[in-house]
Amino acid sequence: MNGKSRECHARRANAATLLSGIALAAAVFGTPCAFAELGGAPTMGPSQRVANASRKAAEPAATDAAKATTANKWTMRETTQPDGLVEREYLNSDGVVFAVAWRGSRRPELSVLLGTQYATQMSRRARELRQQGRGSHGSTSQVDDTFAVHASAHQRSSTGIAWLPRLLPPGLDPDTLSIPQDS
Repeated sequence: MNGKSRECHARRANAATLLSGIALAAAVFGTPCAFAELGGAPTMGPSQRVANASRKAAEPAATDAAKATTANKWTMRETTQPDGLVEREYLNSDGVVFAVAWRGSRRPELSVLLGTQYATQMSRRARELRQQGRGSHGSTSQVDDTFAVHASAHQRSSTGIAWLPRLLPPGLDPDTLSIPQDS
């Protein structure tokens, strides 16, 4: 190979490496998260299913007027991952995520879904309960003034709901936000 040919091959190799790096960076940094963390703004795109809070499963028992008021105070957004994991985020009238729920064959990445602070809090509290002999590796239930979660995972089945009590719309029972088995 002469000098010019080697130089041409080197340029092509460098260009291919550069393009690969750009493509990798775009894939890693250009992919938006499906959910915002608790207490943050929603990040679901318009292509994801959006449902109003007037869904029958989420309606509290009340008069029609109260149902309409409740329906206007919050909304639900849902996404389904390729493996069937369903994730929901619930937004208050200010557009802030006050609750999240999930159901699927695996647990979602909780640090993304809940936010690092709440995922760490959940993990720490579950560990404390196990050390006291009051918890299990498969489920946790924690409720305090700032953060609440009910989560369960057993043999390819994970369900859970987490919410911020201070942001929960008045009169809304958080247990009505869980994802039913048949969805």
